[in-house]
Amino acid sequence: MSLTPEDIRALVSAFEGSDWDEMSLQYGDTRLDLSRNGRAPQASAAPAPAPAPAPVSAPAAATPSAPASIDAATPTPAAAPTGGPATNLPDGHRVTSPSLGLFWRSPQPGAPPFVEVGQQVGPEDTVCIVEVMKLMNHVKAGVAGTVVAINVDNGAMVEFGAPLVVIEPGE
Repeated sequence: MSLTPEDIRALVSAFEGSDWDEMSLQYGDTRLDLSRNGRAPQASAAPAPAPAPAPVSAPAAATPSAPASIDAATPTPAAAPTGGPATNLPDGHRVTSPSLGLFWRSPQPGAPPFVEVGQQVGPEDTVCIVEVMKLMNHVKAGVAGTVVAINVDNGAMVEFGAPLVVIEPGE
């Protein structure tokens, strides 16, 4: 199992649109390391469980280790919190991201959003989509109530556990 060139392009595009400095991904037999400063991403604090197998990487044409001129040329969205500590959010049930990916408010470009602030929702209503590698994860409200905040801009990169929508539980 490996990433396709289209998957890699989508991941690089998502990285370029994020405010991350580094990204590492191991998927099947493919490893993708991206860095804004040209250095290899730092290893995590936990040691690797396997005894250092030979590194396997994606095809050379599709695995930039440092995408050109990302540092100054790519603007980062200022109003899109992407998973850090959530501050200034109203009280209520926080619908969080099930994975790293792109946040989408509607099922397709040009379509109306799933929910708006002030709208009543049920526990099984879809409030957004988190897209990862062309896989669309429909995120459910989880509770019945009123949408009181949408915390992320459409198309923004979100991290696992990032608060996406806040719902005030109702009856």
